[in-house]
Amino acid sequence: MEIINEAADKFKDRQEEVCGALLELLARINTLERSVLARSNEINARILKKELSAPEIDMAMKEMWSYFREECRKIVEPRCTEKLLKKGYARSFSTTPMYGYIEDEDDCRGTFAMETAKKAVVEFRFTNHSSVNFMHRFTLVPSGGVWLVDAFSYGNEKEGVWHRGHI
Repeated sequence: MEIINEAADKFKDRQEEVCGALLELLARINTLERSVLARSNEINARILKKELSAPEIDMAMKEMWSYFREECRKIVEPRCTEKLLKKGYARSFSTTPMYGYIEDEDDCRGTFAMETAKKAVVEFRFTNHSSVNFMHRFTLVPSGGVWLVDAFSYGNEKEGVWHRGHI
């Protein structure tokens, strides 16, 4: 995917470092979501075949959600600030991962902006092959030699408003 570098001249060389860290994080979340979806589909198939009792269904779903939250925690805690983590994570999954657009070079465009050494912003615009132009914005801050996601916002181009979200 092409990411347009709109950083101040003295920060243009930071794009690979910042965007690489973010894209790796999002790809790991996508992989986890796909594995949880597969587990969910297996449970649902067993439910349809009437192989599970009501208590077994409840246990299987609780275990799946516990697994999802724990594995997501392992992914996001080292890469996000406490401020963002307090907003939550691992709240949902679907057939299209939350950040699946990063894998679709034809549907997604990104921009990298950095005006100070204290903050970088990466925005993605994508359609998910619909008529709506979605927007995701990630604000990253340096901490201990790594870039952490400090804020996530989302919206759509028609509405033109950014809403604060969780990772």
